[in-house]
Amino acid sequence: MLNELYTLECSLKRFNVVVEESHPWVKRLGRANLLIAGVDSSGLVTTIEHVDKQDAVKLFKIQESNHSNFPAVNWPSPIWHLDPQSPAVQDWLACSVGDVRRRIELLRNACDTSETSPGQDRALFRILEFSRELAPRFKGASQSDFAAFPTLMERLGGVTTPAAEWLRILSNAALDAAEAGPPAMLVTVETLLGGKLDKKTAQIDEAKVSILFDLADCTRFRYRVGNPKMGVFFSERLNATEAVVTGSGRCALTGLDMPLEIDKMPSPRLPVLGDTVLMSMNPDTPCQTRYGRIGSDIFPLGKKTASSLNAALIHLTAAEREGKNWKRIPGRTRKKFSLLLVYLESDPLLEEAIAEMFTGGEESDQLYTTVCTNVCKALSGRKASESDLLHLFVLNKIDPGRVQVELSDTFTAEQVIQGGEDWRRGASNRPPLPLWNDDLIPSPFDVMRCLQMKWERGGASYSDAPACRLADVYDVLVANKRSAESSARLLLRLTLQRTLDLLLAIGHAAHRGGKEGWKSISREAGNNPVVAVSLLGITLNKLGHRKESYMQEPAFLVGRFLSLADTLHAEYSKAHSHPKDPGEAVRSDLPPQLLGNALIPTAISNLNKGLARTSQRLRVYQAWARGKKGTGLARWSCSEMGKIASELAPQLFNRRLNEAEQAQLLLGYLAREEKKEDKDSAEGVNQ
Repeated sequence: MLNELYTLECSLKRFNVVVEESHPWVKRLGRANLLIAGVDSSGLVTTIEHVDKQDAVKLFKIQESNHSNFPAVNWPSPIWHLDPQSPAVQDWLACSVGDVRRRIELLRNACDTSETSPGQDRALFRILEFSRELAPRFKGASQSDFAAFPTLMERLGGVTTPAAEWLRILSNAALDAAEAGPPAMLVTVETLLGGKLDKKTAQIDEAKVSILFDLADCTRFRYRVGNPKMGVFFSERLNATEAVVTGSGRCALTGLDMPLEIDKMPSPRLPVLGDTVLMSMNPDTPCQTRYGRIGSDIFPLGKKTASSLNAALIHLTAAEREGKNWKRIPGRTRKKFSLLLVYLESDPLLEEAIAEMFTGGEESDQLYTTVCTNVCKALSGRKASESDLLHLFVLNKIDPGRVQVELSDTFTAEQVIQGGEDWRRGASNRPPLPLWNDDLIPSPFDVMRCLQMKWERGGASYSDAPACRLADVYDVLVANKRSAESSARLLLRLTLQRTLDLLLAIGHAAHRGGKEGWKSISREAGNNPVVAVSLLGITLNKLGHRKESYMQEPAFLVGRFLSLADTLHAEYSKAHSHPKDPGEAVRSDLPPQLLGNALIPTAISNLNKGLARTSQRLRVYQAWARGKKGTGLARWSCSEMGKIASELAPQLFNRRLNEAEQAQLLLGYLAREEKKEDKDSAEGVNQ
């Protein structure tokens, strides 16, 4: 990761992007609902505000260690030791969430008769003690625009109220605020004061609630403590009061002599990943020793260099840069996510959604095609010179203490533009299909999510599967990649392996007609069928198979033949359905599996064999269709199968289909049929 960050930092400097130097102790708050506790002149909490998680991540705190945080802290809850069996607590838990006033009053009564939970005194002591330790480093700032912060430390430093009374005042302020606050605030306050109820065990569990301390009279100051600009102020003051480091060495990254970082490396709080150490090699784990070195000795890094890399990374991952420079992307499993970072070397803070083009995702407000169009327009006209490269790297958290670079690559603007156009064209490299949202262009996020599901039991369920490599997706997305063909083959194979059952079920349901056939397909399929068939088109396009050609080839034609066999079989079954009781309407009792669908595995193994078996079993249906009772749709199906058989006769071969041919057969089977009125018209002309 250090190499990628050094390239980023050099790019920012080269193109005069001003980056505020960040101190390693300054961290963004986590993505969680936040309570802002307003402190009065005596150091007591008299007001409580609620901030949702989207705004909370824009704020900062000083964190020397896991136990030294200020002005924000993850407060251990519950504050009050409530007995789940007591009548007061049971009344509170039984009260409807919609009756806010009554519920708050019951919780107040339960807290009034309870003692504080173990550890509450220590939690208060830690934040007051760390505040007093920091105070000398912020002397002289009481007359600045950020005077609210030293004022807060002064007020907390003078607290003389006993801990139990201080917590009681905090509790009452939180309950008063929750009565008029949003529903999310009530949940957060209840968790803080009463804990988190486990419905299975009926026990109250411990939790953590984010609290940021501010001033009750914060409007008197230009910048309150709960302001995003406080992060820059924290770093400036901490850097200005940093102890002088004696001794120097050669920085392994820059090659310059400077004071080396001999303590722990910076660990910025990144979106998606949380606290991320820039380089982690724990000295307490001897097995990680390399050449007799461990910890920071394995790669000596200058203190100034470490600080610059930390500042560059924080700048690139700011909340307002989401979608532009960073975005989350699915990891190896469905529950894990990685962090993707991307920037244009000549314009690191380009305002277009470059990261969105390389991810897409569930939270995008725009169609993926719109995002790609906007990005390509911004990149167009740029020369493929060294300064116009796109740098992309993906960080993956492999355990709580370590983050690895899963992917690091560089592309030219021209590659990205051409690749986006090829991706869009490839998604249309297939016939129209009987699918909702059939014109959807999938994003890399959609592709990763789709391939993490192995469909089973005719599309009724799926099991989790490891995702494909993100590098393979980008090899197909970006033009002129050396490994594009091998990556396309891999993605094609995975798509067939994991979505074949689902796609066959979709085709089968479409051929059966009505709503009954679709009921067995899981609702969790969502857009997966469209993503899967589009990915088949994209990979076939990358391998040189264009629909104008492969739709005339044996594999696709056999797929069409089996689709028509399903239609004929369904028409026959509908015509031969009988009422179960006298006077009951005739019902369409279709067999569990139609003929063409049942013989697809045989056709994949051997085209000749599959086609021969289909022809043998079709005879009775063909005879009925050509008779007086045959329907127009049945006759049309027979006519089309005859035409396909004539085309296939000289092209058939005795071998198992390769993966590209299997995809073509599947697309032929799924291809949307003409409207019924068009078929009836064609049948009339044939007569």
